[in-house]
Amino acid sequence: MKKLLVAAAAFSCLPGVAAAQDEAPENPFAGARVELRLGYETPTVTSDGDDDIYKIGSAVSYGGEIGYDVAVSSKVTLGAYANYEFSSVEFCDGTDCIGEKGNLSVGGRVGVAVGPKAALYGKLGYASITLEASSGGASDSDSLGGVQGGLGVEFALTKNTYVSLEGAYADFGELYDTGVNLQRRQVAAGFGFRF
Repeated sequence: MKKLLVAAAAFSCLPGVAAAQDEAPENPFAGARVELRLGYETPTVTSDGDDDIYKIGSAVSYGGEIGYDVAVSSKVTLGAYANYEFSSVEFCDGTDCIGEKGNLSVGGRVGVAVGPKAALYGKLGYASITLEASSGGASDSDSLGGVQGGLGVEFALTKNTYVSLEGAYADFGELYDTGVNLQRRQVAAGFGFRF
């Protein structure tokens, strides 16, 4: 008898569940996504007490990003992302060189639709940059962590594909108690597929 009552109660709830699903916000910028990225970046250093910014170098960056965005309303999404980008930035003085090998970042993002095919978004997260130093025949690498943020715009090409343009900035703080601070500035374009 108890099983029959439970089954009847569960069956009677089905219309309510279906109605709740029908009321879920329709947002074309929600769902799981994967994105290919191509950018241009400039790691820079600043010195304590000095307002000047010095470029380590500038180069193309390339990589990918995965993420998942949840529709909060028909216009707003909240999501998480992780990306990794390779870089060929290098600065040499004779046989002494320092270069960037890659940048990993993870964090969250907020998106706001500004039309049926366009959305603005902001990102904030943790970034880890890998630097390699070489002198003569010896080389060594190390990773530094910091805070990264970005602002971008996304355009839907079809129901499942999109392109994006993003500006990002990361601050990795002081390099090994030297009084020199490291930053990374980047502009990147993306092509993505949303599931």
